[in-house]
Amino acid sequence: MKLKININMKIYFAKDGIMNKKNIIKFTLDIAMAVLFITFFNKNLISFKFHIMGGYVFTAFILIHMFLNRKWIINISKRLFDKKLRLRVKISYILSVFLFISIFSIIASGVLMMKSTTYDRIMFWKMLHFGASYLSIALIGMHIGLYCNFIMNMFKKVFKIKKNNSTSKMLVNISVILVLIFGIYTTYKVEYFTKVTNTLTYVVQHITPQDIEKPEGNGYKKESPTFINLATTYGSIISIFAISTYYSDIAIKEYNKSKLTKKDNKKIVEEA
Repeated sequence: MKLKININMKIYFAKDGIMNKKNIIKFTLDIAMAVLFITFFNKNLISFKFHIMGGYVFTAFILIHMFLNRKWIINISKRLFDKKLRLRVKISYILSVFLFISIFSIIASGVLMMKSTTYDRIMFWKMLHFGASYLSIALIGMHIGLYCNFIMNMFKKVFKIKKNNSTSKMLVNISVILVLIFGIYTTYKVEYFTKVTNTLTYVVQHITPQDIEKPEGNGYKKESPTFINLATTYGSIISIFAISTYYSDIAIKEYNKSKLTKKDNKKIVEEA
């Protein structure tokens, strides 16, 4: 059975429409990673032990994900500075690298935070742990946005959804607007950008060890959000970056198409 390969989107569907096993595994793995990642935003959601073990499992998922996409990673790594390689593919590759660094920072800082003995180093790794987690939300959203077509095609295949009609398109557009409104509200409510800035600024300012004593009291109120609360909050923030990236990608494609059309028309006029 011959496969139609699209290296830019990493989509591998058979000509008869049957999904490839590798695609199903990757899709399932991505969902498992997303669910597990959301649980990390409350270390006591299940238990602190689960939080730690979940981090190790998440690391294993990342390695499996990289292994499944090894051909794409190796191929693009070799051609990254090739002028013939599309800019979109380069952006996708660089974004993936930053996401990997961010995820690695979360895992490494979590381990080092537990092994630190001074308050200064505990806080340094803690802020890096939080900052990298918040930053990963944006990177994951942008990553989803770039591969939104792949995700939608997978959903259509899994749930056997027929081609879009005018009604379904209208419902999709309304849903997108509602998600954006809720996402913007949530981002403002949880002070997402402030948290990203404050945590990463702290990390930069405390790279060099300092003699800092632990202040009295906790300094903050403990919260116990449920998984639904976490999924709604951080899922909506991820959606903002995903939707923004998706429509920006479409706009750029349309611009490039119109640019090529104008160029072709100009060539035809000159040859006439």
